[in-house]
Amino acid sequence: HVGDAIREAQKQSYIGSIANFLEAWQGGEEGFVRILSFKKGLREPFISISYRCLDPSVVCGDIINNTSSTILMSGTLLPTSMYKELLGLKDSQEVVFTDPFPKKNRLNLLIPKTTTKFTRRDEKQFQNIAKILAEIINIIPGNSAIFFPSYYLKDRIFDYFDRDSEKTIFTEKPNMTKSDKQEMLERFKGYKDIGAVLLAVASGSFGEGIDLPGDFLKGVIVVGLPLSNPDLEKKSLIEYFDKKFGKGWDYGYLFPAFNKTLQNAGRCIRSEKDKGIIAFLDERYLWPNYRRCFPEDWEITVSENYKGMINEFFKY
Repeated sequence: HVGDAIREAQKQSYIGSIANFLEAWQGGEEGFVRILSFKKGLREPFISISYRCLDPSVVCGDIINNTSSTILMSGTLLPTSMYKELLGLKDSQEVVFTDPFPKKNRLNLLIPKTTTKFTRRDEKQFQNIAKILAEIINIIPGNSAIFFPSYYLKDRIFDYFDRDSEKTIFTEKPNMTKSDKQEMLERFKGYKDIGAVLLAVASGSFGEGIDLPGDFLKGVIVVGLPLSNPDLEKKSLIEYFDKKFGKGWDYGYLFPAFNKTLQNAGRCIRSEKDKGIIAFLDERYLWPNYRRCFPEDWEITVSENYKGMINEFFKY
């Protein structure tokens, strides 16, 4: 009521949303977590409190199971068994369709020469990553996009990459507006004949939900794995899914992060006529724990002869 009165006078009020939050704070225990944390502010640290739902089945399980039929589909609903369990689905069917686009139009490369693993990060590693990135984008006949795990890594590698890149560079900035993003995409598309490169972040504005058909994008490179240091919410998620399914690390951390990788890779081939290369640049993609996360029908070539393979691919 106080919030309504303030909104009537000032057109805006935070009292109502605070009241709603405090009411929700008294909600259930199972499948939820309350987090109290200290965060850095622009001027001084502040305390943040949040009430998070860890288990989507608490909200949607009964709704879905009481409908006559529900169809859930996406290009990145993998593994389907995880979503079946997370959503609390009963008597459901899992169907995975193979990629309908011609395999000859896509070259999936795994280049195990570098890593963004936290304990291995140094200037030499950044230089090597930048060198490989420049070598690849310089021989791709058209536009390329490079996705990094974070803005920090993008900016650190950029200094070396900028020296070796022969193409115009577009780079994503944090907190871009919708109009800023659209304007950059339009300018980037304008380079389709001579080629440019877009540097973006896996979970940023360009990592998913944008369409750049084959005429506008001939290559995507995914640098490293978008794995973050688990915060309190992630740790709670891992612990909860471990207790409920015995798969805490996979469901709470690894699979959601790897789906970002697949979403980034999906920017390249958007139709049956598109042709392009997708390169995964990190030795960890070879590790069985990560290699198993790729779709079963993906033909992935592991090679350090990436320049020769890319040149050969674009000849035909």
